[in-house]
Order: sequence, then C-alpha cells, then structure tokens
Amino acid sequence: MAQWSNKDASSNSVLWAPTSVNLAPNTTNRDNLFGNTTADAFITGETVGMFGADVTEVGVSNGSVIAVTITSPGSGYSANATVTVSNESGSGFTANAQANATGYISAVNISAAGSSYETVPTITISAPTGKTFNANSAVANTTEFISISSNVFQNNDIVTYTVAAGNTVLSGLTNSTSYYVVSANSTGVKLAATRGGTAINITAGLNETGHTLTGQTATAVPVISSANKGIAHAGWNLRTVGSGGRAGRTQYETLVAMGSMLNADADAEDTVLKDV
Repeated sequence: MAQWSNKDASSNSVLWAPTSVNLAPNTTNRDNLFGNTTADAFITGETVGMFGADVTEVGVSNGSVIAVTITSPGSGYSANATVTVSNESGSGFTANAQANATGYISAVNISAAGSSYETVPTITISAPTGKTFNANSAVANTTEFISISSNVFQNNDIVTYTVAAGNTVLSGLTNSTSYYVVSANSTGVKLAATRGGTAINITAGLNETGHTLTGQTATAVPVISSANKGIAHAGWNLRTVGSGGRAGRTQYETLVAMGSMLNADADAEDTVLKDV
C-alpha cells in the first residue's frame, strides 16, 4: 500500500501520520485525521488535522476567520452577547456569542468569515447584564439567601457586588467586591468569600433596588486560515491549533515535502488552506 501521493485527498494522505497523535497507522485513523478541524478529537486541548498544501496555498495571505475558541465562558449570561472586533488586518468578520441555560457563553457563532486577514483580530464579548435585587425584600436574614428572578448563576461562579450611588451597602458585604456563589438554585444564591466556603452572614437592608450581582465577562480568540501559517514546505502538513492559554496559535509540521501537490481535479477543501 502506498504511504502517500501528491493528490489532495484523504486516500492519498500520509498513512503513518496518525502516529503523531499516538494512534495506529491505519487507513481509518488516517482518514479521520485528514482535514480535521474538530477540537479535542485526538489530543485534549488541541485541534489536530492533516492537510495537503500546494505552492499557492503556502504563499497565500488572504486569511478568514474559520473558528473561534472560547478561552473563558464567563458567567451570569441570561441572553446572547454581542461580539466586537478590533485590531483587524482584514475586514468583514462578524459573530455573536451564544449563552446557554447555565449562564455561560457556550459558542461564538460566525456570521461572516471576512477576508484578507494576515494576523489574528481581537474580539471582545460584551459583559453579562447585572442582576439587580431589593436589599430588603430579597435578602433572608436567617438563611443568607439572596433572591434573584430567573437566576442563572451556578455554584462556584464569581460575581461582583455593586451598590448604586446613594444606596447603603448590605451588612456583611463590601461594595465593588467579588464573591463566590454557593447554594445556587433557580431562585437565587448565597455568597461566600472563598470557593465552596461558608455563606457570608448578611443582613437585610433598606428598601432599595440599587444592589447588583454581575458575573464575569467571557473571552475568546479567533482562529484564522492561511495567514501567517508558518508552513515551511508544500506537501503534507500536520496542523495544530492550541486552546486555553495557546488559543488561536497555529503550528504546521511538514510530514512530507513535495514540489508538486496536485489539486486541479478536486481540492479537498478551500477553507483552512485557501487557493486565493
């Protein structure tokens, strides 16, 4: 059986490439690795795929945003959030952030991939809307429970307590200070000074509504195609995209350098590695 050939298709890709992700060098693993863009499919915290790059694709710089990696899901989101783009080397990329039922941003959905990106743009997800409560009627002296309508905060979420100007800070809490959520349910929360700690003893205050708990803002990093690839040679290349602290960082390792990589008949894909 041939180890590889120079036509960009899964059946012609490098048979021994799966050994790079600690899998047996067989056709099933080879085909799964070919063109993969699914995170964690082979290595946790990484997106690893094998791609055939021709000379045109190696030299191209017309990058577009092909994915967005969430680096922190935030907390306290009761609705989808807007995404603002800055530091752009290209243009046209738009997206929105999707909140789930537990108050976290679970995905950043791309509306338009944009074009001409040579470097990764910066995106900012809007902050969650604070949950306002009445310092008297929503605070239970005996249980330390704060009632919040349609609460989405989860245990261990970090929230910041703020008080509107002219209002009185609740006894036991400090204005503009972060606390951990404990004993959360759909109707409200208790607050602790440490993760999983004992609920803080708070006392109901005046009949004021200017008291707010705000979750953390989600963060994410785009992944762009083509631009600044760092591909040393045309041929079969292993593409790795990091996550977490290395989110959006793309590295290419040449498996087989080839002077002629054919894609005239049917280029396997034109999204990650573009011809234009």
